[in-house]
Amino acid sequence: MSSRHWLPLELKLKEFAGSMKHDFPNQHADYWDRYTALLSNLDLNVYPHINAGLSCLSKSPGFYTDHGARHFDEVVKFAGLLIEDTFNQQNSALRPYELYLLLCAIRVHDAGNIDGREEHEKKASAILMKYGGQIQLDATELNLIAVIAQAHGGRTIDDDKDTIGKTVPEETTVGGGVDVRSQLVAALVRFADEICEHSARASMHHVSEGSLPEVNMLFHYYAASIAGAKPDRYNKAYKLQFSFDTALFVHKYLTPEDEAGNQTEKYLIDDVWDRINKLNHERVYCNRFLLPSMQTDRLEIKMTFFKTIDVSGTKVTTNCEQRDLTIKDEGYPSVPSAWREKEEMSELKGENLAGKAW
Repeated sequence: MSSRHWLPLELKLKEFAGSMKHDFPNQHADYWDRYTALLSNLDLNVYPHINAGLSCLSKSPGFYTDHGARHFDEVVKFAGLLIEDTFNQQNSALRPYELYLLLCAIRVHDAGNIDGREEHEKKASAILMKYGGQIQLDATELNLIAVIAQAHGGRTIDDDKDTIGKTVPEETTVGGGVDVRSQLVAALVRFADEICEHSARASMHHVSEGSLPEVNMLFHYYAASIAGAKPDRYNKAYKLQFSFDTALFVHKYLTPEDEAGNQTEKYLIDDVWDRINKLNHERVYCNRFLLPSMQTDRLEIKMTFFKTIDVSGTKVTTNCEQRDLTIKDEGYPSVPSAWREKEEMSELKGENLAGKAW
């Protein structure tokens, strides 16, 4: 592990593990060693084989965008951008053990893809049991990391997308009185994973050669079109820059089969809007659990459209158009009102209170 390039968030954990041992559940344990042991096992046994597992073992086998070691590094990087400099602000930062849980959960959140795409988010516990190192000996910690990691997607057992609210405890006390804001950590894992999409995840060779399987083209064309992506914490924005080859707008592309075995066709730009809509949903959802210093108020999108033309036998790229778009909450909010129908509210209705013997 000595040759690894440690990311800023990881170096912050190393600092905390050495100087703030009283802020961890077991003051006699080295949590930096725990983290690096987990990462070493994943680097050796899991990350190199995830893309192959995705391609061969998924219900809809295919050529997926990169889910290997670089993806996990990128999620750590993006989580760091979401919370950079907050450690110097009182009541605005993760606590040392929460940072440890965040990094461990990120490192296993997509590792279940090694056995195929379906319900991969539910396999974090199994990965930790096999490759968790010292974590394998601490059932409480293993379960907490798994619960946080598994809330990054999927659905609950009652088919609800609210996996953070329904499956992750709001706050947990572990060890010698160490409090963990579990939902906060889970929201950081989930949003960092959601925004970690850009051209480096596409197979640019196969994009340029036009040799992608048809059912996987949209995955790679979308990622390849993202020229830049970055959270801007100081302006509470997430910035996306697209560079679109207009030649890709001409055709519709197949989508993978849904759960009922149905397939549809979509234009690339329509798929882009669907993905941005999902990204905005995740932004709003995760904000519910994040500290104000970590929240994102809007998406700032810049789009460049280009085409390639032949000039005297030479291929020349020229820009055709540029568009800017900001997506943010507007107007009077629509808020849930189902709370009024809960059982505990029934006795607080006017008719019941009017006839109550006080």
